[in-house]
Parts: sequence; C-alpha cells; structure tokens
Amino acid sequence: MSSSISSIGQDPLILYSKTLHDYTLKLWTESRRVAEEKAKRKLARMDLEEEARKQSRNVPTTQQPHRP
Repeated sequence: MSSSISSIGQDPLILYSKTLHDYTLKLWTESRRVAEEKAKRKLARMDLEEEARKQSRNVPTTQQPHRP
C-alpha cells in the first residue's frame, strides 16, 4: 500500500497539475500586484490634480491698475 501512495506522488498528471497550479497562482498574484500599483498611482494622480485645482481657486488674482 505504501508503494501505491508513493507512486501517486510521482504520477505525471498529478505533477503536471501541481505545476500548472503553482504557475497560475504566480501569474494571478503578479497581476493583482500590478493592478494594485496601478490603482495607487491613479489615486495619487487624482489627489494631486484635486490639490492643484484647490490651489488654483485659492490663488488671488492680482488686478492690474486700469490704464486709460
């Protein structure tokens, strides 16, 4: 019985399945990391744009003296 258990571990289909699972998990993990970084960059850009809008609204416009 123990020889059948050890031979299951060497079954090519099981080895292929485990390898495919590991590879797929690695790809999925990397794609999630990239997506999270992209979302953080987008949020940071939106924050900067909002801050720039606020500052442009708060900057007093200096009026030039009216010249005839």
